[in-house]
Amino acid sequence: MSYLYRLALIPFIFSAAISTEVHSSSNSENRPGITGELQEDPPLEGIILDADSDEPLPGATIFLSEVETGSTAGRDGKFRIEALPPGSYMAEVRFIGYRSRIIEIDHPVDDELVIRLEADLIRSLDVVVTSSPLGRDLQYQPARALNVRELQARTAPSVGEILDGSPGVTMRSFGSAPARPVIRGMDGERILILQNGERLGDLSATAHDHAVHIDPLLIDRVEVVRGPASLLYGSSALGGVVNLFSFGLPREWDEGRGGELRLQGASVNRLGAGTIRGRIGEEQWALTGFANYRHGGNIRTPDGHLPGSWLDSYSFGSGFGYRNGRIESGTVISTMGFDYGLPEGLDDPAESVEIRSDRWSAQSITTIGMSGSFFEKLELRMNADWFDQKEIEVERVGDGTVEEDLDLRFEQLASSGTVLMHHRPLAGFEGVWGLHLNYRNIEVSGDEALTPDARSAHAGLFIYEEVDIGQITSFQLGSRLEYQRMGLHENEMFYDVSEYGVRRNLIFSGSVGFNVRPTERLELGMQLARAYRTPTLEELYADAPHPGAGVYEIGDSDLSNEVSIGSDLFIRYLDDSVHIEVTGFLNLVNHYIMFSPTGETDNPSGLPVYYYHAHDATLKGFEADLQMQLSQRFRTGFTLDAVYGSRRDADSTPLPYMPPPRLRWNMEFESGSWSAGMRLRGVSSQNRVAPLEEPTGRYLLAGLDAGYRFDTGVRVHARLDNLFNVRYRDHLSRVEDRQNPMPGRNLVLSIHHEF
Repeated sequence: MSYLYRLALIPFIFSAAISTEVHSSSNSENRPGITGELQEDPPLEGIILDADSDEPLPGATIFLSEVETGSTAGRDGKFRIEALPPGSYMAEVRFIGYRSRIIEIDHPVDDELVIRLEADLIRSLDVVVTSSPLGRDLQYQPARALNVRELQARTAPSVGEILDGSPGVTMRSFGSAPARPVIRGMDGERILILQNGERLGDLSATAHDHAVHIDPLLIDRVEVVRGPASLLYGSSALGGVVNLFSFGLPREWDEGRGGELRLQGASVNRLGAGTIRGRIGEEQWALTGFANYRHGGNIRTPDGHLPGSWLDSYSFGSGFGYRNGRIESGTVISTMGFDYGLPEGLDDPAESVEIRSDRWSAQSITTIGMSGSFFEKLELRMNADWFDQKEIEVERVGDGTVEEDLDLRFEQLASSGTVLMHHRPLAGFEGVWGLHLNYRNIEVSGDEALTPDARSAHAGLFIYEEVDIGQITSFQLGSRLEYQRMGLHENEMFYDVSEYGVRRNLIFSGSVGFNVRPTERLELGMQLARAYRTPTLEELYADAPHPGAGVYEIGDSDLSNEVSIGSDLFIRYLDDSVHIEVTGFLNLVNHYIMFSPTGETDNPSGLPVYYYHAHDATLKGFEADLQMQLSQRFRTGFTLDAVYGSRRDADSTPLPYMPPPRLRWNMEFESGSWSAGMRLRGVSSQNRVAPLEEPTGRYLLAGLDAGYRFDTGVRVHARLDNLFNVRYRDHLSRVEDRQNPMPGRNLVLSIHHEF
């Protein structure tokens, strides 16, 4: 599809979504209620500010326990609670990264109510909804969230690079474009990436040359759940979940108009990226629009530039939200074009491999409040994706002409839907019952078609319940029953698929967990879960060269499902100056599928031969995180993690691509509008390697950070990575069997401006 006609749509999107007029989302006039009559009681209005800079805190919440109602601050920090009877109220005010406050309010207030919160990055009562659909702050397995400011500080071309360095999270790298998160040594289809709670409709999990198709500048929040999550999300959540909350889907909005400009630059590959986005909000409806562009050249390493590591992408889309009474609904339609090179190292320097891909997506989320019934709220999520990816071999001949061959093409149509029904408390239990449906049709073509075409359908029913036992203990349990069917179809390379038949699975998963809070500052959590993963199309039926990945792939149609019994135990201590969290985990996985070299070379492609095979395996390890607020302005912290993966055989043979132990130290200083810091990351050598896998050495990286917040609302952040231009190899890099070093010194600059 042409770039030109897609780009031509941008002005039409923004003509509806952007305006230079900005006005407050709150006003002092009474508004009509649902019945259309004016409210008799006066509203409670105020503003929530940063105690140090007096900067508004959009998204801060205020809750009045006496009347069980509250409000969320708008972009200007102002909030409004309608029709509040006069009286005295105790209000709890919260915001991520700030100390919560409980204050007494005598309503009505004579002057403007100003509430100031003090920054506190140690204690944060952030709720990770990806791990608990009830929206409680209790956790039964380790999870973490990154907000907008943290994402700006970590800004990078891919989600994998942004999350690399978080406790238990590394990245699989093959250049910047296809970098993808790895959680506790688990990669690919074992890690489920969601967009706004539904499966991302790309092919990033199937091979290391495939990219995650969402630009990081469009992401406002990331939630990472470490450990098995098949109960809530089904197959592919064996090792964890990464949930990306992207702009464009209106869920909650303020009245008024506004927008944001985000810019990013990097020196290591002369990267430039920009996003502009806007919204119009009224009482009952909202409209959003966004456009994004990113371009980067080849990555510079201490040994020179890495050919084939360039990238070029664009995105744009628009969303519409509607709310009326108990109904709230949001829909967004977007597209992304993503082209990038692959450093796969063909023998002829005049040849290269490129990936050219397009994704169209439509997503909607609707919530309905229900009264007088067992279920108090129903949430419906729907997603549809059309995805087209071409792997093209490019040859530049002597006269300057370029010849292209289509080696491999994937065309995928995927759709999914989830119904969540929140029921009222029953015998102390609060919970969610859910139904999930998923359909995928994939067509494979090209000179090197890897697999037959396939159509698959999944249907899953699940129950998730929580109950408080006494004052300090909570208990969680749930189960999921899922049916899966995959049928094969012939294509130009696979003429007879009758021998494979139809693959059907009926799978059960479940979990139990405890959360204990013996004191306000101490928390213990535990989960035991049975999770699963079904083999992918490539793992079962591949038998062809895969030029993008630089290997010849051989599948095994007799592979069984992976089944895991996983356990997590964490201890967390929080007070005003110290945050300590220590986690241990153990996963026993039956039929763990590996991708290993045979030591042979395919003729005539000249590619090394890799094959899929399975063994029972054990993965175990720990994560430790210590953060200390040494003074009002100064904080420091340490993170240590390690994972050990082995086959359950007589020799405890190591699993391939296991990340080595890492230690990270950070120091940050903040004063008013200024912030600065430095980072050190030490990575151990990895000598526990699988057969025919090469070890890697230890290394130490240093980095610097600085940021400034202008009175106009502009935030600027500068980051210097690999300060001393260290030459090192990452054990999870798939570039030339790790013989090429990782990126050298890199200066990253990002600018966020709200208007």
